[in-house]
Amino acid sequence: MYGSFLRAIRRSRRLSQAALAEVVGISQPNLSAYERDRRVPTADTLNRLVVACGYRLEARAGSRRIACPLPRVGWFPDEDDPPRLVDDPPDESPTVDVGTPMDERVEVINAVLSLGSATRR
Repeated sequence: MYGSFLRAIRRSRRLSQAALAEVVGISQPNLSAYERDRRVPTADTLNRLVVACGYRLEARAGSRRIACPLPRVGWFPDEDDPPRLVDDPPDESPTVDVGTPMDERVEVINAVLSLGSATRR
């Protein structure tokens, strides 16, 4: 499900599985299993893997997008975000942000959740 995506972003940063796993705080065998679609990472682990490679996750619901929050400082071993996040900022900001009214945020989240459950069937 996410395997080829995870492998591609890891390779785009020329990271070994061991190096990325160490930064994120997971084992290399788990990362290998994610890349081979033998296991599915939790949303938090997926977000940490993506952010550690210098990217950001966002969910889409129709024409709306909502950025997933960056993981909290402290999950990286050095207690700080990796420097490459500063070097590679996102190209564009999400269309749904903190200024978006709560009812619209709820609508987007519900749409994303319903899309996710529809793809699992």
